[in-house]
Amino acid sequence: MGSFQYIIITYGIRKLELSKKYLTITFAVILLIVPLFFGIYTEFLIVNDFSLFTLAYLLIGFVFLLVLGKVIEFFMYKGTSKETMKHHEVINALLNKNGKTILFVFFPLTMIMEEFIFRYYLIGVLLYQLKLGLFLAILISSVIFSLYHLHIWFKFKNLKILISYLISSFLLALYNGYLLITLGIFVCIIVHTILVFILYYNLYNKLS
Repeated sequence: MGSFQYIIITYGIRKLELSKKYLTITFAVILLIVPLFFGIYTEFLIVNDFSLFTLAYLLIGFVFLLVLGKVIEFFMYKGTSKETMKHHEVINALLNKNGKTILFVFFPLTMIMEEFIFRYYLIGVLLYQLKLGLFLAILISSVIFSLYHLHIWFKFKNLKILISYLISSFLLALYNGYLLITLGIFVCIIVHTILVFILYYNLYNKLS
């Protein structure tokens, strides 16, 4: 088999894998939204606390995570780890300028899926079914969300990338856990999407 044929076949397989992945994400988001119509944890859909403290928490936490992202980017994404991130779907879409569907459809859908699973439903179960305290529920959901990102290792096989994902996802989950209780799930989704996109966009700038 010639090198050109190999590239075409490899590209085709990768596109098929991505198609299956994003079809799964789309189906998952639809399934996650359905219980809302039956009143499941609907208190998380609305703003419950619009106090000065909550707004300060929102702004200070957002700035802290932005700074943390820059620190992680500086120390963790150099050399091999930086080059490896070229293969991440979002960064690859930015680099190739032809991934609008990934950037504007499937990337936000992934953020929605993660927030509903690990904030809306998981914290809801921990609080209302298992009767845990708020702090413990947010802490446990944050640990689980961080461990969920272990799949990054199997994708990139890079320890620095894995550590950066584990740390940033844990702290983001702590931050968004409190936002869920006070400002609701939609703020969580917006914050998650913006913070993660900024991180990927900064890496894209380093690679371009």
